[in-house]
Amino acid sequence: MWICDEDRFNWYCDIPPDAEPANSAPEHPEAKVLSEEDEAVAALKALREDAERKRALAIIKPTPENLKRYIVAQEALMDRASVFSDVWRRVIWANPELNYQLRNPSNNAAIQVRDTQRSRKASETLAGLAGDWGIFFFFRSDCPYCHRLAPTLKWLSEQYGIAVFPISLDGGGLPEFPQPSRDNGMAAALGVSVVPLVVLGNVKDRRLLPIGSGVLSAQEIVARIYILTQTRPGELY
Repeated sequence: MWICDEDRFNWYCDIPPDAEPANSAPEHPEAKVLSEEDEAVAALKALREDAERKRALAIIKPTPENLKRYIVAQEALMDRASVFSDVWRRVIWANPELNYQLRNPSNNAAIQVRDTQRSRKASETLAGLAGDWGIFFFFRSDCPYCHRLAPTLKWLSEQYGIAVFPISLDGGGLPEFPQPSRDNGMAAALGVSVVPLVVLGNVKDRRLLPIGSGVLSAQEIVARIYILTQTRPGELY
């Protein structure tokens, strides 16, 4: 009150909007953002609840008036969603680092380029791993799927120089691996319950990385070895 002229009524005066008290602290930017977020959450919740109420009424009492009110409310939500989607794509176009499709494209031409690059890297990786890694092949001699997978593993061994260690769970062999090793408890340690099972093993540090079970193609095996040894979880997603 002491900053007012004493000729004003009862010493009151209107403080200009741009005049702040000396002891007032400026609002923190983060607090302002949080306040705006809270308001936005409340507004969105109100819009959804309004549309849901109108939808419920239109279902219980499907009069033309009730349906019209619900349609208008639903269209309002859809309009907001459309604007959001449009602004979203504009932001993505302007900020390539946010564009997920640069890492995982969805159009056919880009997918072919990505797959070709990955296949080349995977093949180079497998050839480079031959000195430190090998493939443990768990099978049974009476398993038809094991018979189908064996030629693929034999081809990979010859093509890339990576060793395949066949381990028979019943003591019998396969045409491609007529003299396999008998299981020495490794299958139980790995919890092998299904054959064929392919496991990547490091001969130096004895790491074991399951590749997969069932009949796998050579391309699948090469790709999985690349993913397991050269990428981090989530890197290719």
